[in-house]
Amino acid sequence: MPQVLVISPHPDDEALGCGGTLCRRVLEGDVVRVVFLTSGEHGGHGRPPEETGPLREREAHVACRILGLQHFEFWRVPDKGVRVTKALTERLASVIRQRRADVIYVPHDQEMNADHRAAARLVRNAVRMVQSDGASPTVLMYEVWTPLQGMDVIVDISEHIDKKLEAIRAYKCQCDVLRFDDAIAGLNRYRGEMHSWPGGPYAEIFLEMRV
Repeated sequence: MPQVLVISPHPDDEALGCGGTLCRRVLEGDVVRVVFLTSGEHGGHGRPPEETGPLREREAHVACRILGLQHFEFWRVPDKGVRVTKALTERLASVIRQRRADVIYVPHDQEMNADHRAAARLVRNAVRMVQSDGASPTVLMYEVWTPLQGMDVIVDISEHIDKKLEAIRAYKCQCDVLRFDDAIAGLNRYRGEMHSWPGGPYAEIFLEMRV
């Protein structure tokens, strides 16, 4: 069965960017694992970091359960401080090797959020590292803060949009301040209407990383 690895810079990026696809893959029998690089401790909207990080991790547990994700871990890299270091690259390369990842999801490399761009660079470097061992995972980049300008893969998530939005709303500390659920529902509706032919009304799109 396919082995899927999801790189989520902050708790909620996985649900926002590819939650419908992940729900679909789990139901199809794929093994999906999520690595939360940071705990999003600086995204508390007035809450102190020491309170926000654990809160967002707890919300991530709920969101993952909603999407059917059983395998996830928190690396607790500093929020707003993701850097492509040798140690972090080697750590990710080790996970890719051990899990024999066939597909990796990560935010795209033109996202406005610096941690998202760093995550894409991290994945690129780690994949180059494992390629020397003969591994060749497909890397699909998803959109969160900045809509993609191109697409290689379109996934009809119409049957899973309700679960996706439920998972997004599980990040209550974020949705209380920013209506991520409404925004992403609109984006996925646009993708479904404009790009998913034939298909249902909601879709997620991905751009393949050229490593």
